[in-house]
Amino acid sequence: MSTEFKVGVFFVVGLLILLAVFEFIGGIPFLGGEYTLKTYFQSVDELREDNPVKLNGVDIGTVSKIKIADNRIEVIMSVKKGVVIKEDSVATIRLTGLLGTSYVNVSFGSPESPVAVPGSVIASQEPADINEILVKVESAVSSLDSAFAAFDVLGENKEQITKIINNVDSVLADLSEGKGTLGKLLKDDSLYEEAKGALANINDISSSVKEGKGTLGKLVTDPSLFDETKSAMSNLAKLSDSLSTSKGTLGKLLNDDSLYNQANEAATNLNSVLKKINSGQGTLGKLVNDESLYFDAQNTLKKVDKGVDTAVDLAPLSIIGTSIGVITLF
Repeated sequence: MSTEFKVGVFFVVGLLILLAVFEFIGGIPFLGGEYTLKTYFQSVDELREDNPVKLNGVDIGTVSKIKIADNRIEVIMSVKKGVVIKEDSVATIRLTGLLGTSYVNVSFGSPESPVAVPGSVIASQEPADINEILVKVESAVSSLDSAFAAFDVLGENKEQITKIINNVDSVLADLSEGKGTLGKLLKDDSLYEEAKGALANINDISSSVKEGKGTLGKLVTDPSLFDETKSAMSNLAKLSDSLSTSKGTLGKLLNDDSLYNQANEAATNLNSVLKKINSGQGTLGKLVNDESLYFDAQNTLKKVDKGVDTAVDLAPLSIIGTSIGVITLF
């Protein structure tokens, strides 16, 4: 075996060893399909090695190692070769759910930022403390329970309100089944048909009125009614004007004071005559007030009555005497 061959073999082996050192210690992926990036956190909570690394939610690698370095926690990420991470990308720890698996999420970064070289450190954002979140949630739930307890407006009325709600449910069930008057109104199609027929009749009546049919239609559409009304109003205005200007008999009666004076004078004279009659003055006054005239008239009527009765009683004798006288004459 020549010296050149030995030197060549040694060179190849040394190169392989050097590449292996760069791969596993320096983080330079000359042999594998991944490269490494670093980031630092003050707390990683439940993040573990082999947990996913995602680029805005897309899997791009895994957490290869977690260790403490200078009072911080160093997280080394193995990223698939070909995935571009920018220098201003930011790593943060997230959860797949409230109690799910933790993973490292890396943002895209700005388009103008340079590409992060393998082994470089990218910025990080501290994750929210899940324990603090749970404590706050528990505190909020307790506060809500206290608030609901303080605003318990139902109090002793809960049972009554429950009964009312049950009754309402029962009523609604009856309505849904078409029971009772209101249920029939909601379910019975005859009401709809009757209403539909009524609306159709109203529509027919409206059409008839619009076409001037019937008395109402003529009243609505015949302009002669308006003309007659206008003429009547005009005549009424003329009559009112005539009355106000003392024209005609009625106008004079309304406006001429002489009629009032004459009526007043007649009433005065009538009042004077009635006073005289009441005081027994004149013939009519004596007839009204003198009782002797009444008694004289009464006696006269009695005498007349007796005379009539006597004449009636003597009538047969007079007839007989007259007859005898006639016979004697012949």
